[in-house]
Amino acid sequence: MDERDLATVELLGSLAYGQLRSFAATASTLTLAPDAKVADQLATWAADEHARYQQLRDHLGTRTELPTAVMERQRGYFDDYFDRAPLDDWFGACVFFALGLPIASDFTRAVAPTLDDRSAEVILDALDREEVEAAALEQLSHLLTGDEARERARGLTADLLGRALTGFQGAMSNTDALRVLLTGDRDSDESGEARVKRLALAVLGGHRRRVVALGLEDLDDVS
Repeated sequence: MDERDLATVELLGSLAYGQLRSFAATASTLTLAPDAKVADQLATWAADEHARYQQLRDHLGTRTELPTAVMERQRGYFDDYFDRAPLDDWFGACVFFALGLPIASDFTRAVAPTLDDRSAEVILDALDREEVEAAALEQLSHLLTGDEARERARGLTADLLGRALTGFQGAMSNTDALRVLLTGDRDSDESGEARVKRLALAVLGGHRRRVVALGLEDLDDVS
């Protein structure tokens, strides 16, 4: 297995373990739902999250004989993020679903072009949560009824973004996988440094558009 294949395996392992924790987090919020209708929706989301995890894990298994060992190396970074997610009440859960989980989808869309066609197809399909994200944004918008609620949402959102970027950066730098994938992209004339910067801007841009849509940030603040 060459350096690029190893980097792809490490990235897939990161996404798979992150998705496993996403499933667990979604399932844990069932008791926070304001009514049975929302709880039923969350149950469906949790089932979908587990199916996404299986999709990633199964593809990882086609690339390595030790998929769970690869996932194990990522536990510390993702456990730190998910263990400290704001899932103590329904408001925090809505912030997490609307503005926390979508960060992974933003990252996936940005990094997919650096992968082989099959791996890119798998991760884009597995982390496509457009319907869930739209529903979560709608739920959160109903809760942003005053300055206190908006200020709390801003604080939770900033913490989620910071932890997500720090965690994934740590996971990738530990294996050097992201550098290998970005600098090894033969379809781009950009330098590795420029690709890393563009990836970071893509993730931040997607996040900020959602924040603006909720009225938590002014459009003029989005570069």
